[in-house]
Amino acid sequence: MHFFLRSLLLLFLLPASAGAIEAFSATYELTFNGVRKGETHFSLILHKDGYSFEAFTQPAGQLAKQDSKHEILETSHGHFDNGRPEPDTYYYALRSSSGTSMTEFFFDWKNMRLTVRGEKEQQKFILEEGTQDRLSYLLRAMALLEGSQQEARFPRVSLEGSENISLKRKLQKYISTPAGRFLAREISIASDKPEATRSLWLTSQHGGIPLLLVQRNDKGIVRMKLLKIEKP
Repeated sequence: MHFFLRSLLLLFLLPASAGAIEAFSATYELTFNGVRKGETHFSLILHKDGYSFEAFTQPAGQLAKQDSKHEILETSHGHFDNGRPEPDTYYYALRSSSGTSMTEFFFDWKNMRLTVRGEKEQQKFILEEGTQDRLSYLLRAMALLEGSQQEARFPRVSLEGSENISLKRKLQKYISTPAGRFLAREISIASDKPEATRSLWLTSQHGGIPLLLVQRNDKGIVRMKLLKIEKP
């Protein structure tokens, strides 16, 4: 079950101006082919030295019945360099009835080195310019919404490795969610490891908060949809 939920999260979790981003707290529903699979809570805190971003995910429905102790916690702490988010640390923890596993990413921008530390081993890699993690990546998309650029390209790292991401700003439309109806702009998401088509809708209200993400592949449709905004 944890592999399925983690796979759902990997689909979601996305040039920036720090001033265009606002702190927020919100909850999202995760569905697969229309069936509710889980909920994710995002919390973004901004401070003078940078940001703290957290995502906490729990299963719902049949997945929750299979393992009520299942949880995924992710945190990204970083700073802004000329308005662009740069992660300093990224933390991933999976808890289930069988135990807890943790992985940490350390971004050394001075020496351009990335260290990935698991429970049993540690690996070091060359850190590419502009690299983002699965949460700071979302800040890049939020800032692209109101910026002058139409597209952003950068590497993104996760437990599955590294991929090159391209975000492209597209057209606007109204999106209805349980939290209300918002005018949203689509951000298309492309990868050099194409396995599906992905589109993210953000609203300029509440500092570019994500409203909806849709992924389509040969197995079906995954959606992450806003349920409620708890702290704009």
